[in-house]
Amino acid sequence: MYTAYDNLCFTGHTHMQVWTQGSYNWAAYSEYNRKTDHEVYTPLSILNLVIHGQKRMYDGQRIHHLHAGDVFLIPACSLVCSEILGRKEGYASINIVLQDKWIAALPPSAEVEIATRQLAPQPHWQNFSAELLDAFNRKSSLPANYVTQKALQLMPATALQMLRRSLSSELPVQTIGEELTTPIQIEDLARQSYMSKATLKRRFQQRYLKSPMHWVWEKRLERSSFLLRTTTLSIQEIAYSNGFENIPHFYRLFRRTYGMTPREWRSVK
Repeated sequence: MYTAYDNLCFTGHTHMQVWTQGSYNWAAYSEYNRKTDHEVYTPLSILNLVIHGQKRMYDGQRIHHLHAGDVFLIPACSLVCSEILGRKEGYASINIVLQDKWIAALPPSAEVEIATRQLAPQPHWQNFSAELLDAFNRKSSLPANYVTQKALQLMPATALQMLRRSLSSELPVQTIGEELTTPIQIEDLARQSYMSKATLKRRFQQRYLKSPMHWVWEKRLERSSFLLRTTTLSIQEIAYSNGFENIPHFYRLFRRTYGMTPREWRSVK
């Protein structure tokens, strides 16, 4: 199930170099030479710069296929799945924690969905990645404030608005990630969040532009599509383990969301 990615450390890497403030990692360069997958809860906003290789990132109805040079933004309090593809070129990326104090200084934003997004490749991102990679290669860390401010300066307005809105969340996102296999009732979510059912619905609508249960079903589909690619569990086992009690309904919902059946998705190269 989803594991907190709160210190930029995960299993499966062959090499990792980190930049720290005190005992906390705020930037990391990681290399992988084999297929690896993770289920991640990110309490803070993360900027992911793909240096070489390929991976898939799963977020609800979205499956992002990332290549070298791509830039991926994960807002705070996200549940995402990462599938690093086992290709001969290996995989390497730089992850940067975007400090809350600089995000909080951004102007108040308009209503926008909070979700991962793949930023359009631009020369300024290539230059930024090269600057960071050079510093990692020289084993000379850059100041965290400088890196965060520069990253924010390079982002489009819609990404900045999304980051600004992602800061305030009292929703039980991590708890939902731990309980996807069990029946989830909105009354239980409200109680765990110490708020009324009406308040919970309103805050989910404000943050995700959808109802709490709609979001929960998206996360169940996210994890199901991820497990289809990264395990040998049967389709039925995957469906049941993610809260789907009716297999034909799971097939219909999966096909409507991803444009293919679970069996077809599992066979995609």
